[in-house]
Amino acid sequence: MDYALDTETEIAAHGERVYSRPVTQVFWNMESAFGGWALALAMEAVAREADPAAALASINAIFLAGIEGETVFVRVETLSQRKRTGFFRVTLHKDADDGPLLFSSDIVMSDRRETDLAYQPEMPDVTPAADTERLAFPPGMGPRWFGHYDQRIAVGRPFTVQDQPRSAVWMRDGDGRPLDTKGLVSISDVPMPRAFFLADTPRFSSTVSYSFAMFATEEELAAIGTDHVLVESDSARIRRGMSDQHARIWSPSGDLIALTSQTAFFR
Repeated sequence: MDYALDTETEIAAHGERVYSRPVTQVFWNMESAFGGWALALAMEAVAREADPAAALASINAIFLAGIEGETVFVRVETLSQRKRTGFFRVTLHKDADDGPLLFSSDIVMSDRRETDLAYQPEMPDVTPAADTERLAFPPGMGPRWFGHYDQRIAVGRPFTVQDQPRSAVWMRDGDGRPLDTKGLVSISDVPMPRAFFLADTPRFSSTVSYSFAMFATEEELAAIGTDHVLVESDSARIRRGMSDQHARIWSPSGDLIALTSQTAFFR
């Protein structure tokens, strides 16, 4: 089966460590491409350059401008390659010859080993995915990318006035794509802006910086398969048109598999 995320992150070589990708409407946001798509595209590109044995450890990204136009050009730079860890920079440009920079991400890939130390908090006790309603916009409303994810709210509700902008949402790929690193990175940017959980009307919001830390192995993600993961999101501060958002992503069995943090501007 051709899954939307894989089809829409296919890249073509366009020179040494340069790739190109059409920008379509499939993962379109309100005014530009969905940030989760850009992150997945970066992961697709870095996989071409990294050691095949290395797994994602972290991403730190900035969104400089809306990703739009007919084509985006993806550049991969190896910053350092050590024995077990590689440091890469993946950038998206509007033109082939170092055109305007739209997105930049520093990605760490590493062959990490088990140790005798381990810690994680407990997964929150929430309503199971099977007992929750699927979140959806009315027909013809909302961004196009939204329809590619099955979301079921366990805690919080967008476009309501809450005392705290917290939510917990069960998520999975909407067309049955089994979970892997690229899919998880894409899902990590699905949570709605925290401002949506403090007001009863939508506020235009744009992510400017994003961080992702990966704790699951590819084998552990494969074991989750097509099940939902729980994305627990909150904010420590919202003020003067700026909000932070931090999230914990849990496996169905209660393992903390990833963490994210991002900063957004809203109006």
